[in-house]
Amino acid sequence: MKNNTQRIAITAVLTALLLIIGPLAINVGPVPMTLQTLIVALVASVASTRVSLTAIGLYIVLGALGLPVFAGYSSGFAVLIGPTAGYLWSFLLYAPIIGLTIKHTSNILALIVANIVAVVVNLVIGTIWLSISTHMSATAAIAAGVTPFVLSGLIKIVVVVLATVLIRQATQKMRLTV
Repeated sequence: MKNNTQRIAITAVLTALLLIIGPLAINVGPVPMTLQTLIVALVASVASTRVSLTAIGLYIVLGALGLPVFAGYSSGFAVLIGPTAGYLWSFLLYAPIIGLTIKHTSNILALIVANIVAVVVNLVIGTIWLSISTHMSATAAIAAGVTPFVLSGLIKIVVVVLATVLIRQATQKMRLTV
């Protein structure tokens, strides 16, 4: 009972974190610069695959149902088929990519690699959908959907790894299982 209650509570907290931070955005073109990827990566890095996938899935469902939690406080199903939909849907891959990679290790290098892979997958899927949905050439889609986010993506990975190490240390001291 305690583990199930703990898992539900942690899922709720992580979902709330996504709901609060997810809408914050700076428009830099057709793809806004957000903290969504930072929070999604952090959720996937600190929680089990099951918990993180549930939290990310709830975030997407609540946004689809009209809660203004997507970039720029947008919401609705239209966002999930719009130009940035590929980025949002690929959030569901963060949990298994990061979770399965780091499940059996506390190795920081594995955490870094897993986060890099997740970011690359996010950018590839997002940019492919951006190109398809807006009829942009591949070059234009890369210029709009990848290039502006390389530096910020690397910074986010550093922040996620440092935060994950600190959170793991704190949860070990409290004997929590995230």
